[in-house]
Amino acid sequence: MSATSMDGLLRLRQHDLDSLNLVHLISGIDEDLVDQAATPCGASTTLCGYTEWVSTQEPSVTLGWDWQLETRPTSSRVVRLGLPRTNVLVVSGERNPLPWEESLEVLASFIDNFDWNAPAFDAVCKRYSS
Repeated sequence: MSATSMDGLLRLRQHDLDSLNLVHLISGIDEDLVDQAATPCGASTTLCGYTEWVSTQEPSVTLGWDWQLETRPTSSRVVRLGLPRTNVLVVSGERNPLPWEESLEVLASFIDNFDWNAPAFDAVCKRYSS
């Protein structure tokens, strides 16, 4: 892995992502998007939120992203919305930084390939159940 640079970004090669051990920090619901008074009774609503994950090793990696509850007749799950927020800039094997949007796309693919959905949604359910 790499150290944080003067610009505050942690530069990681794409294959270094595989060795990241991320743990759940916090998840919540975007309450400002929910206007219950404006939603007619019986109307379909959308539940959206956010989740933040951090690495267990140094230097600290942070990854956050938005999610949406996707409901189907037989199941429900949360899915990532948009690109992540992070302190990571992915670099090539030669350590050349990828363009920012391309780096975020690589990180989005990384997110989609690890089991974050259930821990994030479970945390939301526990947080708002009281």
